Amino acid sequence: MSHQFKPGDLALIVGACSVPENVGKICELIEMLAAEQISAWIDPSDGCRVQNGDDEPGWLVIGDGILSANGEPGHVLAMPRHLLPLNGDPVPEQQRVKEFEPA
Repeated sequence: MSHQFKPGDLALIVGACSVPENVGKICELIEMLAAEQISAWIDPSDGCRVQNGDDEPGWLVIGDGILSANGEPGHVLAMPRHLLPLNGDPVPEQQRVKEFEPA
């Protein structure tokens, strides 16, 4: 399933490749990073930027209790397929209407 995420959206982390401790945590989406892209976001704890070292795009997300792949608290890169949106309507309005129209 493909979601139309945007920065500022809230999501539930439902999967992980490298940090399974993050599964089940709520996060805020900050920035979509292409492979090898460096973020515009600066980590307030150390003043550094995050780089996506993976070969596919991922969302830079922040949240309480979230750990990065190297154990830093507060942020992680998450693949879009590992995120479930928490705000907004996951079902488009037209589809919802069609589902409830009498036959």
